[in-house]
Amino acid sequence: MEKYLKIIEKVLMPPLTKLSEQKHLRAVRDGIVSVLPMIITGSIFLLLGQLPVDFIKEPDYTGWIVDKVKFYQDHVSPHLLIPYRLSMGFMALYASFAIAFSLSQTYEMDSLSTGILSASAFLLTILPQKVLLAGGEKPEWVIPIDKLGGKGLFVAIFCAFVTVELTRFLMSKKLFFSMPEGVPPAVTRAFTSLIPGIAVLTLIWTLSMIVDIHAFLSWLLTPLVRTGDGLIAIILINLLIQLIWVTGIHGTSVVNAVALPFWLSYLEDNSAAHAAGAVLPHITSLPFYQWFVWIGGSGATLSLVIMMFFSKSSQLRSLSRISILPSLFNINEPIIFGLPVVMNPVIAVPFVMSPVVSGTISFIAIKTGLVQAPYILAPWTLPVFLGALFSTGFDWRAVILVMVNMCVVGLIYYPFFKIMENKALENEKAGEGKS
Repeated sequence: MEKYLKIIEKVLMPPLTKLSEQKHLRAVRDGIVSVLPMIITGSIFLLLGQLPVDFIKEPDYTGWIVDKVKFYQDHVSPHLLIPYRLSMGFMALYASFAIAFSLSQTYEMDSLSTGILSASAFLLTILPQKVLLAGGEKPEWVIPIDKLGGKGLFVAIFCAFVTVELTRFLMSKKLFFSMPEGVPPAVTRAFTSLIPGIAVLTLIWTLSMIVDIHAFLSWLLTPLVRTGDGLIAIILINLLIQLIWVTGIHGTSVVNAVALPFWLSYLEDNSAAHAAGAVLPHITSLPFYQWFVWIGGSGATLSLVIMMFFSKSSQLRSLSRISILPSLFNINEPIIFGLPVVMNPVIAVPFVMSPVVSGTISFIAIKTGLVQAPYILAPWTLPVFLGALFSTGFDWRAVILVMVNMCVVGLIYYPFFKIMENKALENEKAGEGKS
């Protein structure tokens, strides 16, 4: 195992480290992460607007309850879904601003103006339509909102990159209006960004007139989207993340730069489908990994921490007492660096394999309909059982799935834990003998 770790460290880590530090990918990761609070807020309103009230179909309940639930569904729920549609439903619009803002900061550009310009460019890719609104006499111009959410996320990334790079190019060629000294900075920035703004909006508008950018990118990325929602992707992603972690680098951060847009796109599709009463189209959205695969953090280490809590070794028990509370809230750095997991050939094997197994079990459970697919983004620091329950719209079977995964992962960790425990006991006895 040590030879494999050295190979990974020498061959795999240099390109992956460069990838994680690449400016554009880092901007995508940071920009989308900054939008997550908005998505979580929208998820809460979606949950409130789509409460699990199937019990009204049971004949034992009175007409009074049925009437109250029907009133809630007809008159309260539609209003609760408005914040959801304007938060998660506008995910791509917010991301286009945030990604451009983050990328322009790395180039020391005017981040605020660039972010606004990127959002404007993104809106230009969604052509307005003239429709007759209910109660209206004349057709009105409207913007279809379906492309403002997860479906438009990759177009938002494209617009952010084009905006920043074209603006940067024009600035490097001194193609902007210079203002004399003494002019207020806000006015100077406004006039400085005028020519780049005209250039960016003209380019995006021209492209939109020639081709539907959303349809083109959707066609281009269809193979990746389909592959990313399958069992092979679960296995490869988890192998990559855990192997990176074993070498001491934050594996999730490296992979998030590429995978996060796909996961959030799946999540938005699932949320929209649930709000419309349709079948959820995806399995492996971000909550899938958060609550069913990385139980207690990367490597699914919560089961290991629980075993350590009852260990015969005082050293392992002491570490578990420090780690148990953070692990319940999916923070496992005390274990990764305190046990340690990093460069530890004994514990590296179950650390790498456990998420692969828990991911496979979860995929099969959701694919076969045993558990509801997640469609709500819960805060990642929730206790694991509550997070799984929340993300699936209070499907109690999600808790059972988490428990099953923890038991299976515990069986994977157990023989390696015993090796580690016996070694710790030997060291403790040797220490007592010397004293």
